[in-house]
Amino acid sequence: MPTSGFIPSPEPIPLPAPVWLLQGLLLVTFLVHLVPMNLTLGGLVFLSLGELSGRIDETMRRWVIGYLPITTAFTITTGVAPLLFLQVTYGQFFFPAAILIAWAWLAVIIALLLGYYGIYAYAWARERLGRWRVWVIVGSTLLFLYIAFALSNVITLMVTPFRWWMLWQETPPDRHFNLNWWEPTLLPRFAHFVLAAVAFFGLTMALYGVIPVARRDGDGAATFHRTGVRWFIVPTLLNYFVGPLFLLLHDSSVWQKFLGGDGVSTASLALGVGLSVVGVIATALSLRMHPLPMMLTAFGAMSGTIVTMASVRFLLRQHLLALHAPAVRLSDLPVQPQWGIIALFVVIFATGLAVTAWMVRQLQRAFSARG
Repeated sequence: MPTSGFIPSPEPIPLPAPVWLLQGLLLVTFLVHLVPMNLTLGGLVFLSLGELSGRIDETMRRWVIGYLPITTAFTITTGVAPLLFLQVTYGQFFFPAAILIAWAWLAVIIALLLGYYGIYAYAWARERLGRWRVWVIVGSTLLFLYIAFALSNVITLMVTPFRWWMLWQETPPDRHFNLNWWEPTLLPRFAHFVLAAVAFFGLTMALYGVIPVARRDGDGAATFHRTGVRWFIVPTLLNYFVGPLFLLLHDSSVWQKFLGGDGVSTASLALGVGLSVVGVIATALSLRMHPLPMMLTAFGAMSGTIVTMASVRFLLRQHLLALHAPAVRLSDLPVQPQWGIIALFVVIFATGLAVTAWMVRQLQRAFSARG
């Protein structure tokens, strides 16, 4: 349903780089953001379920809370760049969607602050919290899940502009706390996102259990491996049902592009699914033969899955905007390249990645010495 009349004009200020470059930077920075974000969200879910059930292994708890404050900080800082590139490139879609859900979007800031404080309280003052520690970590988990849910609302709303006027009319102007419940793909998108995060966490835990540093612990490392395998395979298998549901709930003209209608879209989806199957098989085999080579194979395959599935998300956004806003073409946006600023960003970004890799190495050495 084309609704270009509801879409505001783009910013009069020209783009600082060609659209294709901004989209590429959006994809790259989003991939960097996914690594700490998955470890953070997956770790929070693991701790919450463990605390609620009362069956969490103390060694695993220490392992998760040892990295959780660090990955949370990285999740926040690495999330800035992709959000900015999203706003610059798709501003005429993103900002109306964020404005429409209004207080639900502004509440993300409060959820982020409270959730972050809760993580630190659980990690550093767990004993003093006593029985309240369960609700502190569960509360932080729910707050971070809310952030992901709010973002899912904005993303689904920005590619369905035909709902904008309906949402604006049905909610009093002074009480805008809209959520995009009318969108059938909202909950499957959110579930797909969370399951993938938990699976990545499980894969990392399983890999940790077979690396030489961890294997010095004997039975403890084996427990890491077995538990991680379970936490990876179960969410991944669930995603084999949620993922197709998420895709097929879109308009038929959209999902058909991923099932033979468009070569690039079909190949990207097929490659992502194929690599994930390789990852699942290799992870399962690691329980019976050659644990380290099998887990390295699984981690490599799933890294490829993350890259291809991020590309699928990008292609899906493009197809949806072409369907619902055909008159708006990003290639027509005015561009006034500022190559100096772009080059500076690339240099700082690469330097940041190098420094992060060095810091991770130092942390690994510190944990090894302590263990």
